[in-house]
Amino acid sequence: MLSSTSRFYGALLGLLLAGCATPPAVIPAAGDYRGMQDYLDWYIPRQMAKHDVPGLSIALVDGSRPVWAKGYGYADAERAIPADAETVYQVGSVSKILTAVAALGLVERGHIDLDKPITQYLPEFAIQSRWPAASPITPRMLLSHHAGLPTFHLKGFFSHRPLSRLPEELRTEYLAYPPGTTLSYSNIGTNLTGLAIERVSGREFATYMRDEVFRPLAMTRSGFTLDDAIAAKLAHGYIKGQPAPPTPVRDVPAAGLYSNALDMSRFMRFVLTGTGAQTPPLNPATRRAMFTPQYAENPFHFGQDTGLGWFLGGLAIDGAGTVAWHNGGTKAYHAQMVLLPEKQLGVAVLANADSAKDLIYEVAEEALRAALLARDGIAPAPPSAPRPAVTLAPEVLQKYVGDYSLMGTLARVALDGERLKFQVLDHELDLVPLSATEFRVEKSLLGLVSIAIPFPPLEFASVGGREFVLLRDRTVAVAEKVPPHELPAAWRARVGDYRLVNPDAEYLVNLEHCRLLVEGDRLLLDLEISGIDDRRVKIVVMPYSDDEAYVFGYGRNVGDTTVAYREGGRQRIRYSGFIFERQEEAASDALAAR
Repeated sequence: MLSSTSRFYGALLGLLLAGCATPPAVIPAAGDYRGMQDYLDWYIPRQMAKHDVPGLSIALVDGSRPVWAKGYGYADAERAIPADAETVYQVGSVSKILTAVAALGLVERGHIDLDKPITQYLPEFAIQSRWPAASPITPRMLLSHHAGLPTFHLKGFFSHRPLSRLPEELRTEYLAYPPGTTLSYSNIGTNLTGLAIERVSGREFATYMRDEVFRPLAMTRSGFTLDDAIAAKLAHGYIKGQPAPPTPVRDVPAAGLYSNALDMSRFMRFVLTGTGAQTPPLNPATRRAMFTPQYAENPFHFGQDTGLGWFLGGLAIDGAGTVAWHNGGTKAYHAQMVLLPEKQLGVAVLANADSAKDLIYEVAEEALRAALLARDGIAPAPPSAPRPAVTLAPEVLQKYVGDYSLMGTLARVALDGERLKFQVLDHELDLVPLSATEFRVEKSLLGLVSIAIPFPPLEFASVGGREFVLLRDRTVAVAEKVPPHELPAAWRARVGDYRLVNPDAEYLVNLEHCRLLVEGDRLLLDLEISGIDDRRVKIVVMPYSDDEAYVFGYGRNVGDTTVAYREGGRQRIRYSGFIFERQEEAASDALAAR
């Protein structure tokens, strides 16, 4: 949830531990990629060792030409089975691109209209709304993450539960935003797209994808089901260095794809040029439309656009033109696909460890930089000179002080003497002013020295009467300042420790505690989760009635509604399908039953 913050520390570690080995040079050679390959043969194993990743596969394409595909390390470290270009991985949310391609194929054939209500194709879908006059959700909104849906429906996320049950489960959930108003990433949106594909085509989703996308593109080791051919080449996943099986995923259209570097190469070539398909599922105009920013006039995008299925921009590749990409991850696998449509270059990177989240970005970006240099002589721009710090008046700094919600998690900006501090989770970062709104991020080491972290300046912005902090990385992490608000007595009365009464086998199984608490006038949900992603978070909850509240903030993971109710005399809270019960009352009932 806080990848931008965690990368502060990755950048800092890179400064402290940078090696002195000299890499092979990439020499511009008008399409001769041998120097690039030598360089990546040097670069990739070093990055894998840095991130403790056993295996990785990569494919690079130049228009219709498959330039290079290779594996590094091990698909199975215990048996020393090497990773190669045919090694299969779970690719997580890269699946969304394939689902978008299938939906756009049905648009071309006149079976789906991007701007008609999705209920025209999926009439069983319904969801509660705080905005009764809001626009209906359309396929265009679903494909561009502007439908106003919650990011996830967490209950059943890691399970074999049939996706067909999702519409029924969503009937008691709420929209996070009015449709068409906010860029908010959503698995649910892609899942509804997949269900619409099933309904319109009359075929099960995985079957439709096999027949209409994978077979025409000769993607022989790709699928949304783990058949024998795919399983035979599946890499072992690794979590904290230990082997782990593939993660069951209910959200098949959004995150359920298995694939390999060679098949990703075929897909990228098709999207770039239309070649390599027995029956082209998309025409050139539709492929170009995938890279057209949607709802681009929205002032709350903060420079982060989406096309139809793709993120646009955000990756640091100088001279690349439009950059279209999507990453993905499950518990033990990570993947990244990046296309440069104007340069006709593409790369896919797949890895088999939970620790590969940053690695896949780094390798994909470096591979495309090297390819641009090798083919076109486009070198990365030299580092800009450090910007000098400026002095701001105390009243300027003071206006930024306050509580913020960073993707739902409580963050604070505090004034310590003449310097602002940004506090989130267990991190405290120094903010050094570069202008009235931009601040360099530094980290104090042992209270003795403050080191600048090579990360874009943190920005403060005011839009539509709302106050934000922007952490610009590959995406824009947005923290919204929590405004003054009244906290109803009904919610104050519900504070206490809660237990999860309907756990899943694979999700929130390591929930150490759940506590509803009040700090000042802030209602917070305090969660401690151990296991794969050890963390303790305080989620900012904003009541809007005596029984309903929503996760405050902007963007993904926020806007979801929490509903409080009593059942059998016990206080309960429902959030994203999970039910939490206040422990004191459960304990009292247990004592009374003795």
